[in-house]
Amino acid sequence: MLGEDVLMARALRYSVDKHNLTIDSLKTIPGPLKTKLMDLSITICDDMKYNQLKYFRPFKHQFEFFKTGIHERRGILAANRIGKTVSTCYETAMHLTGLYPDWWEGFRFEGPITAMVAGEGWSQVALVLQNELLGTQDVKITENLGSGAIPRDYIITGTMRNDGANNIGCEIKHKSGGNSYLLFANYTQEVRQLQGFKLNLAVFDEQPPDDFFSEIVTRTATTQGKVLCSFTPLKGLNGLVSKFWNKEEGYNYIRVAWDDVPEYDPWGHPFLLKETRRQLERDYLPHEREARMAGKPVMGKGAVFQINNWPTYKTGEIDFTRLPNIHRVIALDLGLVNDKTVISLMYWEPYERTAYLHKQIIVQGIEEAVPTQYINHLLRPEVFGTPIVLPADANTSGRYTMSASSIRELFESYELNVYEKAIMNPPDSEGRTTNHKSYGINQMRQMLEVGSLMINENCTNFLSEAQNYYVDTQGRFSDPDDCIDSCRYAILACLNGIAEPWDNRSPQQRMAAQRDRYKKYDDSNKPAWKKNFSAN
Repeated sequence: MLGEDVLMARALRYSVDKHNLTIDSLKTIPGPLKTKLMDLSITICDDMKYNQLKYFRPFKHQFEFFKTGIHERRGILAANRIGKTVSTCYETAMHLTGLYPDWWEGFRFEGPITAMVAGEGWSQVALVLQNELLGTQDVKITENLGSGAIPRDYIITGTMRNDGANNIGCEIKHKSGGNSYLLFANYTQEVRQLQGFKLNLAVFDEQPPDDFFSEIVTRTATTQGKVLCSFTPLKGLNGLVSKFWNKEEGYNYIRVAWDDVPEYDPWGHPFLLKETRRQLERDYLPHEREARMAGKPVMGKGAVFQINNWPTYKTGEIDFTRLPNIHRVIALDLGLVNDKTVISLMYWEPYERTAYLHKQIIVQGIEEAVPTQYINHLLRPEVFGTPIVLPADANTSGRYTMSASSIRELFESYELNVYEKAIMNPPDSEGRTTNHKSYGINQMRQMLEVGSLMINENCTNFLSEAQNYYVDTQGRFSDPDDCIDSCRYAILACLNGIAEPWDNRSPQQRMAAQRDRYKKYDDSNKPAWKKNFSAN
């Protein structure tokens, strides 16, 4: 609930603006007119106390957020103290009541709705969401009820279900004559308690657990409902944040930094002054600052790739057929029916020791369950003959193939250029080879940091996985990481010297050469590791 001094200051500003005056002009206008203006301001102040929605003045960034209403999943990734929760709560109040202002350009519901707003815990829900919507942190203090975004006259107090200081749900009058229903929830509730009802609107304040989010948005499926999210991305680029950040289909967001917010609010009162910002910056931990000040996902101590500007290139920017000394290799991370297979094509410049992840093909579902289907990708003329590396379990009979053959044997039967051994880390100083995952991940990290591993912008799934890749306190890497592992195998192949030079032949020449292999076979010029696997 706003204090009387704030309400009166806003009411005076409202009266002055309505009559095209300025605050400074109050010093010069005649006494009787000044008295009428003050009386009007007192009347407006009384109305404003329990009718905040009528007088709501948004910031520019809040206008921009409201205008994204055509999207199903909308978010504000924002710095601290910029009014992100105010944005979602006032929009929720408009949808519940049907009281859309004249300036509204966002989505409109045609009638009463059922909305759920959720936060991190019951105390947080009461302190923030309940207070912003209903005007009180404790529903037992009825004097403040209605001083939030929802006008007092629209809250049907007889329908309120409370649990101590918290409201669980209540009905809200809609201007059409019906009633909307408002529910409060928190992320610590068991998911099974959130089943069996429908929602038109779901609102999340700060990042929810993935299972909680999935269950709630399911409640909006049959109503074609909307989802609003507001959070400072302090948990890193994972879960829901990554969906917004990478703008997955159906997700749209605005990012708001301190630089996007003025020092004074739309009423002309101090909001976030420069002195305050400087002090807060000193208070924040270094790794938190980008999230708290700019709304960028934090790179915490668990993030594997702490990279702000990823080294990427566009298709067509580099003509690999004209680069001298260019090598190439194909690597596969193999999956079963419920896990995708990823095929990576990588170019390698051995003198500069620069790798280019040029393309990744993700195979899943029916095609993935039948390897002969995705082998077609490897038989394409433009890549046929490129060395192929496989993980250790590719030698296991029956695994991935649903036959007596291993996936390696199946590949060899198609005359694919398969490396004879499982891909491993390069030998250490004592000649020992291992398959420790951390070695390859660290190689990737170092190469990305110095720009010697370039990623084609079309490899969006790799970028999404890498930006969301974490390691826990026990050293376990997060899932999914299929695209990362496929790229890691390709890098190991380059470091082990398995990649082969680009031969500058056309696809037609390469296929003709392959036909010749069946007519006349000569392995005298082949490396030893290939001779055992050539056609006879």
